[in-house]
Amino acid sequence: MRIIAGIRRGHTIQGPGDSRGTRPTSDLVRESIFNILGPEVEDRPVIDLFAGTGALGLEALSRGAVSAVFVEKRPQNAAVIRKNLAALRFEGLADVVVGNAYAWVNQFEPTGDDGPAVVFLDPPYREYEQGEKKLRAMIQALVDRLPGGSTIVAEAGRALGPEFLPDPDAWDLRRYGDTHVAIRTL
Repeated sequence: MRIIAGIRRGHTIQGPGDSRGTRPTSDLVRESIFNILGPEVEDRPVIDLFAGTGALGLEALSRGAVSAVFVEKRPQNAAVIRKNLAALRFEGLADVVVGNAYAWVNQFEPTGDDGPAVVFLDPPYREYEQGEKKLRAMIQALVDRLPGGSTIVAEAGRALGPEFLPDPDAWDLRRYGDTHVAIRTL
């Protein structure tokens, strides 16, 4: 895996190693997401939920995000994120939270000073079947709590439809092979 663009373009980042269940966003999908977002990432804080290896948040930092919060429940994945932050010299710009993304969003309250953020939501694909209610509640909480102008990017291995997305017509839906992406600016 590598950083696609920005100040750390071309730098290699460490993958999940032997961490079962971690599926990093492919370079193709990551590049497509950031092409859609364009300059929306610059000078904004980023939140990478279900961060895995942190590829989305790391790419955002390379492209000008001012800070990042990575929320990942597996300690071994959090260690990979920290190693990647150090290798890319982004340690001072990021916090790595080892914990449950659902619990983190439940306690998340942005301050008025934060301004618009970009949130990446890339849960294990099984969450769309096993945790449908929790995932839907998480997406709704983000829509309700994030400041205006914020952007949410959700990734799934299946079509993202009305069962997951509040006000589904407000989302830009894309498909890249078996990967589905939904993007909404509030």
